[in-house]
Amino acid sequence: MKQINVLITGVGAIIGYGIINSLKAQKKYPVRIVGMDIYDDAYGQFLCDKFYVAERADSPKYLGFINDVIDKESIDLIMPGIEQDMYRLHELGDKVKTTVVLNNDLLINLSKDKLETFMFFKEKGVNVIPTLFEESYERCVNKLGSPFLLKPRTSYASKGIHKIYSEEEFKFYNKHPENNICQRIIGTESSEYTIAVFGKGDGTYADFIILRRKLAQTGATDKATTVLYDKALMDYVDKICEITRPFGPTNIQLRKEGDKVFLLEINPRISSACSIRAYLGYNDPLKCIELYLYNNHIEPTAKKVMHAVRFIDDFFYE
Repeated sequence: MKQINVLITGVGAIIGYGIINSLKAQKKYPVRIVGMDIYDDAYGQFLCDKFYVAERADSPKYLGFINDVIDKESIDLIMPGIEQDMYRLHELGDKVKTTVVLNNDLLINLSKDKLETFMFFKEKGVNVIPTLFEESYERCVNKLGSPFLLKPRTSYASKGIHKIYSEEEFKFYNKHPENNICQRIIGTESSEYTIAVFGKGDGTYADFIILRRKLAQTGATDKATTVLYDKALMDYVDKICEITRPFGPTNIQLRKEGDKVFLLEINPRISSACSIRAYLGYNDPLKCIELYLYNNHIEPTAKKVMHAVRFIDDFFYE
C-alpha cells in the first residue's frame, strides 16, 4: 500500500501532537508524518518523521512556505492543528497545492465570532445561552444573574473568559465592549459535554462520540468519561447538523441544565480531545484519510466506556 505523507500544523500544541499520536495508533494506512510549528522547540517535532519551523499563518510568506513543504515532502494531506492555520488555509483555497482537511464555509466563518454564532442559531430556533452585547453591568445582572461570563467574541480554548462578580471587574475586563459578549452561566462543570461528529456534508454524520468532560486551565479537556448515548444531547446535535451540514471533523461543545441542552461553541476541526477519542475507538485523523483522500464510506466504530485523565509529563532531549 502506498505511503501517505501527512503534514500536521501546530505540533507544539495539544491538538497537533494529539493528531500525531492518533495517526500512529491506527494501523490501516502507512503514514509518514511531517510536522510544522512556529516554535523551534515544539514538543511535537520529536514525534514526527520530519519537522519544519513554520512561517506564521498571518505572514505574507505563509503560502510559499506551505507549498515548498508540499513539494519537498510530497504531501498528500494537510491536517490543521490550530485555528490560525485552519483559517488561513481556508482563505487560501486552491492556491494550496494539496488536499486540506477543512469543514464547510458556514461553520468555519461562524467559528470566528461567538456573537455571530449566537445570532445565527437563535434565528434558526435553536435553544441558545442567553447572551447580551454592549449592555451595562446592571442589565447583565438583571438578565443573566450574578456572576455571569464575559467572553471575547473571537477567542478559542476558553482564552480570555472571565467570571464577573462585580461592576469593578466588569469595567476592568470590558474596556472594549464591542469585542466581548456576556452570557449566563449554564449548569455546572459536571454537566459539560464535548461531542465529535464526522459530518457527511448533507446534514448527517457518519459517526459520533460523546465525552462528559472537565476543562483544564488551558481550555483543553482535562478529564473525560465516555457517554455511549444521551437522547437529549443527540437530538440537539442532530438539529445543529441539519442546519449547518458539517463536513469532516466537527466538535460540538454543550452544557445541560436540567433537561435542556445549550450550545457553548462549535469547532469545525479536530479538537484537543483527539488523542483521547482515538484511544476510546473514535479516530478523527484516520477518518480524515478515509474521507478527504479516498472518499471512502465511513462506518461507525465501537467505543470503549472509560475515564481519561490527562497529566503533565517530562521529555528530555540533547
